[in-house]
Amino acid sequence: MVTTGQVMKAANLLALVVMVALCAACGPHQVKGQPPFVSITSIAVDGDRLAATFNVRNINDVPMDIDAVDITIRIGTAELTRHQGALMLSVDPNTTEEVAVEKLPDEFSRDLLGTLQSGEVKSLPFFLEGRIHTSVDGFMPFRHEGHLYPVPGRPGHFRSASSRTRERD
Repeated sequence: MVTTGQVMKAANLLALVVMVALCAACGPHQVKGQPPFVSITSIAVDGDRLAATFNVRNINDVPMDIDAVDITIRIGTAELTRHQGALMLSVDPNTTEEVAVEKLPDEFSRDLLGTLQSGEVKSLPFFLEGRIHTSVDGFMPFRHEGHLYPVPGRPGHFRSASSRTRERD
């Protein structure tokens, strides 16, 4: 026979289980599986070499171990630079790491940056897009746009200002 004390203990245990479940449901949720925010840190032209540095910001609450990247900067329809290939980069939660790439720019790219350096144009609108790959989340695309500006007092060096993130088409 079940006593009143046993019924009370069972009721209290059930209430405790429900309370724990509710607290767990209301607890903090981890952000994970979100693509990083990738931005242009700097672009420099030195002779026949174009060097671009990018920030890769992990907005997740878990580490992001990147094993491949595809990054392209376009000015209008012209491809200013592109890097595609393996990249071993571990980005801790809510932190930023830098990625540097180099290439030999074509004459059109050098001319575009030359118009910016000379002051012929005040800025060049750019479109940055690409994707990173992790073993956990697969390919994750990123896109945004902004403008390139010359760095005062540093010929051949350019910085960016992002105007907005672009949604997927």
